[in-house]
Amino acid sequence: MPVSAKKKLCVNVPKHEGERVRKELKELGLLDERYSIEERRDRLYIPFKGESNEVRYDLEPCALKPRLQPLRKRLGIRYDVIGDIAVIDWFDGILAAARELLQTRRDVKVVLAAVSGVGGEYRLKDLVFVAGERRTETVHKEYGSRLQVDVASVYFSPRLATERHRIAELVQSSETVVDMFAGVGPFTILLAKKVKKGIAFEKNPDAFRCLKNNIELNRLHNVEACFGNAKDLAPKFRGVADRVIMNLPHSAFDFLCDAVTMLSGSGGFVHYYDVKPENEFHRTIEIVKEAVGRFDRTVDGIRLKKVRSYAPRQYHIVLDIKISPR
Repeated sequence: MPVSAKKKLCVNVPKHEGERVRKELKELGLLDERYSIEERRDRLYIPFKGESNEVRYDLEPCALKPRLQPLRKRLGIRYDVIGDIAVIDWFDGILAAARELLQTRRDVKVVLAAVSGVGGEYRLKDLVFVAGERRTETVHKEYGSRLQVDVASVYFSPRLATERHRIAELVQSSETVVDMFAGVGPFTILLAKKVKKGIAFEKNPDAFRCLKNNIELNRLHNVEACFGNAKDLAPKFRGVADRVIMNLPHSAFDFLCDAVTMLSGSGGFVHYYDVKPENEFHRTIEIVKEAVGRFDRTVDGIRLKKVRSYAPRQYHIVLDIKISPR
């Protein structure tokens, strides 16, 4: 059934000015993205959702067609793209959304569905094939790094890319950084490009294989990858670290003493990740301070940052902890 046009207030601009004005309207929150842009006689009519008395633009009513929203957007479907693989939570009608996704996003070649939440020792989801190429391995690009990922057998979240970049902006070239729960190495690889040495722990054999491959893929020669449990490995690196990454939400506290003992005698930073409701933030900071204090160390400062929303009224958080000798 054809979509009927509707009278809509538009910004009337010459065609050569169209992209600049469209971006400007979008930045100002004045672009009505529910409607398509119309072209007539080298003029563009861009849907406008501001006041009719706006003086910055040449406004006039114009018949525009509503934009057909993608099925996944109409249904409110969220998904992650890792390399060229899209991972969507399972729902009835997923096949139609998957096929549409393959047609509208050229960078997506595989669509998989998660039929469980994150669980188990290695924090994995159960995935099933939906559409596209039948594979689970890909290469994900992030801030200039290339990461081999097998989404079926390793944990990897593209949603933490901004957080990883934030940490990379904090490090100094003279530092030795320990990544206690490295996975395929997204923190390690990004940081190793800027620091003196990276040390990565990982106990999942599939993730460790990817980690080793990613060190080679990114041509790094300053990373020591160690296979095994962080508790078993930490004593071997006592006093060597200037910075420790603890991205193991829900369980990081069990390893906090190991992180502190790996810091150098002059101290350093620990980035401690957790998942907490907002009303427990203050208590979490106090518990961490108390734990660090038992190791003849002083907490010079703690900065709590919300990384992202995790569940209703719960947040994935990070504590940036500066620690010095007592």
